[in-house]
Amino acid sequence: MASNVFDRRRINGPQRSVEPLYTAKAAEPFANGRLDGRALDQVRPIFIKTGPLDAQSPSASAPSGSAYYEQGKIRVSCAIYGPRQGRQSNARMGSFDCDFKYAPFSCSWRLSHIKSSDEKEIALMLEHAIGPAIRLEAYPKASIDAFVTVIESDGKAATIAAAINCISAALADAGIELYDSVAACSMSMYGTQWVSDCSQAEENASTCSLLVSRMPSVDEITYLLQHGKTTPEMTTQAIQACSNDCTRVYAVICRYLQATLE
Repeated sequence: MASNVFDRRRINGPQRSVEPLYTAKAAEPFANGRLDGRALDQVRPIFIKTGPLDAQSPSASAPSGSAYYEQGKIRVSCAIYGPRQGRQSNARMGSFDCDFKYAPFSCSWRLSHIKSSDEKEIALMLEHAIGPAIRLEAYPKASIDAFVTVIESDGKAATIAAAINCISAALADAGIELYDSVAACSMSMYGTQWVSDCSQAEENASTCSLLVSRMPSVDEITYLLQHGKTTPEMTTQAIQACSNDCTRVYAVICRYLQATLE
């Protein structure tokens, strides 16, 4: 009698089970060169557009500047608000704050719409990377806010670098006074070889990653982050290679910004 009772609180399995289909093993990165055919020191193609969010917002809530940035499969948007009244009415220097978030469909590790600790940590990274480039003494008592949304991610370190580049373009579109634009790039180590601008599959196969953001005109590194262990010589080599990649990315950003003024 008890075996025929239907329990509404449980999800009853099907009467017949079927063996699951297993997907084929993904190709090993760097087995026959890079998966997308790039050279080891080559950065993915870059596309930039400034002002895409300005016309889509009502005049009262329109951002001061915005930018959309693509680098391979990475897609990032940024909106800049400010300068506007800051929290401290007697501050001699302005403040720069950043909000960072992944769209729920942007990556496999984004599980909830609630902001994670990882996103808060990345927001602090962006503030440290971009803050030194802004002339905050020119905006006393003011606040400049950047809101970054990752639409699609393909490599964690590469996505953070793309966010830095996107913020830099959006700040220029907003007319914020800068010492220089900030360009960023990432590298990952596979064996004993450093590889530029890795995708997520390539980062998963790597043993170490490095992120560098730099102001090329004044030759100053604003932020440096490394995950994994290397020798000091290998780290120095990666910083130099990353700095060279930053100069290339910086040239692309500057060419686009100059074209918008013509």
